[in-house]
Amino acid sequence: MVVWLKVPYAEKDEAKALGARWSPAQKKWYVKDAADLTPFQRWLDVDAPASAVAAPVDEAPPANGAVIFCDGACRGNPGGPGGWGALIRTPDGTVEIFGGSPDTTNNRMELTAAAEALRWLPQPCDVVVYTDSQYVVNGMNQWRHGWVRKNWKDVKNVELWKTLIAEADRHRATFKWVRGHNGHVGNERADALANEGLDHAQRTGKSEAVVRVVAGSGTSN
Repeated sequence: MVVWLKVPYAEKDEAKALGARWSPAQKKWYVKDAADLTPFQRWLDVDAPASAVAAPVDEAPPANGAVIFCDGACRGNPGGPGGWGALIRTPDGTVEIFGGSPDTTNNRMELTAAAEALRWLPQPCDVVVYTDSQYVVNGMNQWRHGWVRKNWKDVKNVELWKTLIAEADRHRATFKWVRGHNGHVGNERADALANEGLDHAQRTGKSEAVVRVVAGSGTSN
């Protein structure tokens, strides 16, 4: 997987020594297939287009488990109204949840979407979380342990990360990246819910969650 970096000119030698490479075509620095991205954390270009290969998507929830599609949105990022949404499929049914904040950032909404979806499941279970946010996937799969070792130094959104990690560890959660705006039904629905949450927050000025049972009985907490 290729992860793009924003490396200031004065720091290019340091980045190169750590294993970063320069792409003449993109005119950007990058690191490929790194086992640990913690050394590059301050340079991460979280807004760069995803260049990873999307994980295969299995929409069927595991027995006694769940599949989650989640997404975040922000209008005027940073510092504008934002929303988050999640589509949750369990063997008992399908549930949609969404919410927002009148003043937030896109990354905070991405983190909130995943955390709220996991929190909604009352009992520990096997969960696959699909998101189009490399920020969330890389954080949960690669960066989190380095952050803890370094006592969260220079990490943004620490409290949200801690909440998401706690909810993921309560379950047996696996995080997978799916390409956004690529026609996949689950991801597109999560995006629509995030925008619904954004509109709700902008209209009401409140940060709150809404739950909607789509099919079956779902699961309640």
